[in-house]
Amino acid sequence: MECIRRGLVPEQMEDKWFIFWEDDSLFFHRSWTGFCIYAVHFICDEEHCRMASAEANRDPAQYSMDLDERDTELISYLIDLLLLRRRADFPDGEAGTGDSALRNWGLVGRAALGEHPNKQ
Repeated sequence: MECIRRGLVPEQMEDKWFIFWEDDSLFFHRSWTGFCIYAVHFICDEEHCRMASAEANRDPAQYSMDLDERDTELISYLIDLLLLRRRADFPDGEAGTGDSALRNWGLVGRAALGEHPNKQ
């Protein structure tokens, strides 16, 4: 949870997300636009935290995805790759289109290459 609470501050254009923790919630903002795409709410006690719910931005001018299941996969992917620094496979919900590498770069930028901002 320490890594999740630390969040992520973008350092360059290739860092696609600004992620921060506030009031037992994790907020995912696109770094270029500042739009909040996801808010993930946790229930925490003295020893543990668990995800309780998540909200996704459904304003089509800010975010074009409208599939809850896909957003759930993407939230898990972003937490694993960007915050926990775990190896994570891109959730390719559109398998066979041949452009998952490009979509992955658009989603996580240099983190797709193993280069993370805010290196510890």
